[in-house]
Amino acid sequence: MNRSMPRILFLLALLVLSACSTKTSQMVSSMLWGDWEDYDQQVQVDYPDAVPIILIHGWNGGEFSWPAPRKLMAMEQTLQRDVFLFTYRTGVVANRYPPIELLEEQLDIYLKNYQQVDVIAHSMGGLLLRQYLAEHSDNPIRRILFLSTPHFGSNVANLLVELGNIAYSGNIQAEELLPGSDFLWQLNSLNGAELDGKQVLNVYARKQHNLLKGDLIVTTAHAWLPWVRNAEVDGDHHLGLRIGEPWVLNFLRTGEPLLAAPVPDSREIWLKFKVPDSDEPASLNATSVYRFGAKNTTKALQYGLCCDGRSGLHPVGGTTMIIDHAMPGDRIQFYPRKGAASQQIYVDQLMQHDWPVQMRMLEFNMATQHPTGEPRMDADQRE
Repeated sequence: MNRSMPRILFLLALLVLSACSTKTSQMVSSMLWGDWEDYDQQVQVDYPDAVPIILIHGWNGGEFSWPAPRKLMAMEQTLQRDVFLFTYRTGVVANRYPPIELLEEQLDIYLKNYQQVDVIAHSMGGLLLRQYLAEHSDNPIRRILFLSTPHFGSNVANLLVELGNIAYSGNIQAEELLPGSDFLWQLNSLNGAELDGKQVLNVYARKQHNLLKGDLIVTTAHAWLPWVRNAEVDGDHHLGLRIGEPWVLNFLRTGEPLLAAPVPDSREIWLKFKVPDSDEPASLNATSVYRFGAKNTTKALQYGLCCDGRSGLHPVGGTTMIIDHAMPGDRIQFYPRKGAASQQIYVDQLMQHDWPVQMRMLEFNMATQHPTGEPRMDADQRE
């Protein structure tokens, strides 16, 4: 049996169990019709002169990712503003769901109806919104509230990709959510320029010592966005269900954010490699990387390689090496491409900022066999 199959079967079992209920199908159908009747009322325009609020759900989401329509109507009355929902094709069952780069075109068409809006984006919906902003500088968005957005991916996406591969169609959206994906590399290479001129608050669930609590989908390191105000609250991944709380309403009214959260203490480095004067990206495999500690003691390398296949509509190419738990003093030895001599890189040289995730693209001078622009530092200079 494929090693991934037990995990996939376990996930499928959870989905089946979650679908089980003591309610009869007639009762469920009646409840759903009631909800849709409420949504039909909620989507009506009640405050045409006020700036509306647009909700963008995440992966495998939809209208029911948000509070019940009656709660949304209460929120509208409190703020004296309309709340509208933007939905798109996504789901856990493998299907030909569009990549995020195409979904943003649908969002562009939707937002052309408005002169000015505030947006609340949950999970993958935040990535969709950032991609839209990157491609459309002329947009109506004033304020942005990100909730539990995997700005640097989600490790759970590995399981979602495997689940999608059960069917031939796969799950492209899950592949784009992989840490180190071409999509995330391109988006974060903008260094937050797409958010310039916006009032932005990025909120995620506070890290918990209990492994069964907190956000089990997106880590604080992957949710933290370097170029905006970050805040953390107690809770789990489903912060979208809490948009009626005072801290959300206050931001929507005034644009004033919560107290800034401390930078998460985890350190992760994403590396890509290319040869100078060439567009050829370098690829790595699991046998080409070694890691040494500050005292030259060999230790296990905590790293990942992304991705096995294409992971973006406009791929960068090559391999992204993700160094987990990067520690000052560590040096890494590897073979950047077939036939090349061994290379060494020191973690200290790669950590340019006090950020949880840092991205570096390195070029290799094949004459000196060292990364260009990086001073060579031998072991005896370090100790």
